[in-house]
Amino acid sequence: MMMSAICPLCAGGNSCAALLEENPRDCWCFHAAIPKELLARIPEEARGRSCVCESCVRAYRIEEARM
Repeated sequence: MMMSAICPLCAGGNSCAALLEENPRDCWCFHAAIPKELLARIPEEARGRSCVCESCVRAYRIEEARM
């Protein structure tokens, strides 16, 4: 169960629709493919408790494209 509105990677807001009491299917992440390698960067204690933010997903994709 997601419990935090804070991204576990950058400590910014993650805009979680479920936490905002909106329809979770309206959340940006519901329609996004979040790379497994990025999810692996989440500290163990935050896994399953907080969503990664859209900015971190974008930054990761840019980082990967440069490699």
